[in-house]
Amino acid sequence: MMALSHPGEEDDMTFIQTFGRTFGTKRVNVTPGAEAPGRNVEVFDGLVQPKSVDFNVDTPIYVGDQLTWDDPRGGQQHVYATHVDVLDAGSRNMRHISVKWAKTPPVPASPSGNGHVIVVNGSNVNIALEGSTITQQVPVAAGYEQLADAVGRALALIEATQGIDPDEVDAAREAATLVVEEAAKTEPDPRVLKKLLLPLRGVLTSAANSGAGAAASALITQLMT
Repeated sequence: MMALSHPGEEDDMTFIQTFGRTFGTKRVNVTPGAEAPGRNVEVFDGLVQPKSVDFNVDTPIYVGDQLTWDDPRGGQQHVYATHVDVLDAGSRNMRHISVKWAKTPPVPASPSGNGHVIVVNGSNVNIALEGSTITQQVPVAAGYEQLADAVGRALALIEATQGIDPDEVDAAREAATLVVEEAAKTEPDPRVLKKLLLPLRGVLTSAANSGAGAAASALITQLMT
C-alpha cells in the first residue's frame, strides 16, 4: 500500500529529498576550486541534468569547483562549476542551489594583463591561463614551479597568436594540462614530462612561424627540460 504524506510533511523535506525520489540523484564529489580554497573534498547528493546540477541550498559549492560523478556508461564524468545560483526563496523543499557546469574550468581575468597568472600559496600553485583550459590549484612539486610558469606563458602565447591551426591549439591545451598534472605528483617523472613537452614545443614552433618570433623561441628553449 502506498504511504500517504501528511499535510505539511513535504514542506519539511529538503529539495533533494523532495525531487530526488522522483528524478533520482547521484553522489557528486566536490573538489574545491580557486574561488574558495581551503575546504575539504566532500560528497553531496545532486540532481544531475545535461547542463546543470542542483543541490540543497546549504551545499558549500562555488564557481571553479570540480564536480565528479559516476557515468552510467562506465568511468566518471569530470566537470567544473561555471555559474552558481542560490535560490533561497519559498518553502524548504524548493530552496536549492543550481550549478551550471562545463567540461573546462572557468577562466578568471588576468590581473597582470599578460595572459596568465601563477599564484604560489604555500605548496600550492594556482595556474590560471586566460582563455585556456587550465584554471586549477595544484600542489606542484618543489622545483617545478618555474616549469609550470613557463607552460602557462607558452599556452597564453599560443592562444594569442593568430594563424595557428585550431587542432594545434587544442593539442597544446591538452599537453599543458598533462604537464601540470604530472608536475603535481609527489615525484614527477622527468621522462614523462619530456614526452609531454614535445607537442607543446611543436606548437610553439608554429607560433614562432606565425609571428610570435623571439618570444616563442625563448619559451621553446625554457621547455627543453
